[in-house]
Amino acid sequence: MEADFWEKIDRGEGRVCVLGLGRSGLGAARLLLRRGVRVRALELRLSDEQRAAWQPLAAAGAELIEGPHPEEALADCDLLIRSPGVPGTAPILLAAQRREVPVRSELALAARTVTTPILAITGTNGKTTTTAWTAHILRRAGVPAVAAGNIGRSLADAVLGEAPGTIFVAEVSSFQLEDSPEFHPRAATILNITPDHIDRHGSLAAYSAAKWNIAARQEPGDLLVLGPGLQVPGGATAQARVLRCEPNGSQDHDVLYVKDGWVHRRTGPTDQSWIRAEEFSLPGPHNLVNGMVAVGLASALVTEPGRLTAGLRDFGGLPHRLEEVGRLGGVRLINDSKSTNVDSLRVALQSYAEPIILIAGGRDKGGPFEELAGLAAARVRRLVAIGEAAERIRSAWPGVPSERAEDLEAALDRALAAAGKTAVVLLSPGCASFDMFRNYEERGDVFRALVQARVAAVTPARAGEGR
Repeated sequence: MEADFWEKIDRGEGRVCVLGLGRSGLGAARLLLRRGVRVRALELRLSDEQRAAWQPLAAAGAELIEGPHPEEALADCDLLIRSPGVPGTAPILLAAQRREVPVRSELALAARTVTTPILAITGTNGKTTTTAWTAHILRRAGVPAVAAGNIGRSLADAVLGEAPGTIFVAEVSSFQLEDSPEFHPRAATILNITPDHIDRHGSLAAYSAAKWNIAARQEPGDLLVLGPGLQVPGGATAQARVLRCEPNGSQDHDVLYVKDGWVHRRTGPTDQSWIRAEEFSLPGPHNLVNGMVAVGLASALVTEPGRLTAGLRDFGGLPHRLEEVGRLGGVRLINDSKSTNVDSLRVALQSYAEPIILIAGGRDKGGPFEELAGLAAARVRRLVAIGEAAERIRSAWPGVPSERAEDLEAALDRALAAAGKTAVVLLSPGCASFDMFRNYEERGDVFRALVQARVAAVTPARAGEGR
């Protein structure tokens, strides 16, 4: 049953408690205030950046409780919006359960205000690139589309800032999907599911179930795009039409696949060649899948293949994802800070032919680093380990020469010392960043700045040698 609390909020009435003032929490508060709903926010401690963002909301009448979250804060609330980073064991959430205060995500709140079709992307790896690529393909096809959600701009803020008629392409996480039972995307994808966030979900099965929630409210007229090898698990609901992306081929009746270097789409008895795989703008087998999924999603709104291929050819990629940030002679320096789990680290190690000097480590999320021992022994000349997981990774790869560095700057210096004349110095942590940085973006930005400083330090000397 559609809960009465949504009807009340849709009318611009009642009070909502917003738990956590990160990007999604601030976006939710802004959207609620714009709709006339009273807001009470809970945050343990505001950063300077958060405090500055909060001031206009306070001026608009929002209430803030900073510090420990008292149960009494829920007394007159019709709904609690949980920021994705707040675990389900938080006492205030247990109190909400006792008081029967419903808990939802900012995604669920924002999606209710969208009148155009939503395209939604989830998966363990590749979802940010695929989200941005899908929006780019649609824009190149003449469709007004923006990327939002977990990609950096909350869906709530995107809804507030974009013109009517905009198509929203949303990256959504398992954390958000746990609290979004009403979420109904017109087209959705699950790119892949590999072990991640086990510390939060408790098991791979629970993590997978959260991901499959993306399709739970879809209907037969909707589209569900599945990455290679994915099958609907027992107990999951998937009524939408399924389009599979299988680069190596498939016997399914609705599938994107590669044959003789061309990406084909088979729909029943019809088989069309769309674009040569080598024309995709981003390299690597993982980006072949990302691009195929992106164009498959976009086809839910644009049915003519010829309008979709331009965006596959000229998409420029995103920072922190195998981003080359500098060269020192024959040494390439790569920022892959978005690598926050073991599977994304695997992809990075498979992407280069040169010997790799790897900087890895951070906050361990329970990933199986041992599974990469053989690949690491074959590809990694030296491991420079950082952060809380440093010794765990070193012990998981006994065949890889390794050392530990106290911070990212020291790690870069040690990696360059080990690189020799030809190598790839690769920051691909395989871990979360929160032991040393606010997020993976800050980690990658710091690495890029460190690299650029070292490149700048040697460039004038080399220029002078040529005179």
